[in-house]
Amino acid sequence: MDRNFEILKRVPLFSGLTNDELEKISHITVLRHYRKHSTIFVEGQPFRTVYFIQSGIVKVTRVEKNGNEQVMGLLHKGDMFPHVGFFGDSPYPGTAVTVTDCQLLAISMDDFDRLLDSNPLIAKSVMKMMDQRLLYLQRRLQEVISGDVHRKVVITLLRLVEEYGTQREDGVFVSIPLTHQDFANMLGMSRESVNRVLNQLKKDQLLDINRKGILIYDPDALQRTLSPVKE
Repeated sequence: MDRNFEILKRVPLFSGLTNDELEKISHITVLRHYRKHSTIFVEGQPFRTVYFIQSGIVKVTRVEKNGNEQVMGLLHKGDMFPHVGFFGDSPYPGTAVTVTDCQLLAISMDDFDRLLDSNPLIAKSVMKMMDQRLLYLQRRLQEVISGDVHRKVVITLLRLVEEYGTQREDGVFVSIPLTHQDFANMLGMSRESVNRVLNQLKKDQLLDINRKGILIYDPDALQRTLSPVKE
């Protein structure tokens, strides 16, 4: 069995397939290596390749009409991207950039189309994945339109803890090297507004941010900052 086969076995989209089916898919996949801050594809380019993350973090962004960048999502091991555009001639819906060094499995869109046509189980899994992504984006939208700046920042931090956090002796560490600008782009807010909240949270000894990631000392204490202060 080749390396691509072993990687495919751990991709959620292909769970339930037989070894023979996985072996066939492995023959149409290519393992690609990307350095940190590499551009995988650009918004508006022709949709030619589907990617599966073997290791690392990928950031997907879109440029708004006013020219501001909006971070649509952070993807990690096991994720497939892009999430839309499989059933038409749509271009890439966003720009994908590596946040860390990454290993990605790539399948050409032509091969992936044939795979969907020949395997209803995979086609169903893709539809389910698209539905889950829509629900995720709806949740994200609710986060960025409700509440004040503090609430938006804290809810986003707690989501990062839930999705990417690793428990350590000193707290929960989110190993994603995000800049303050990246964080602001996730919320569609100014860097200055986000900085004020993050600096206050650091002053209150609730978190620390460095080039390697975000350390939340006590997620429960951070959660409590969302509760209204009782008189």
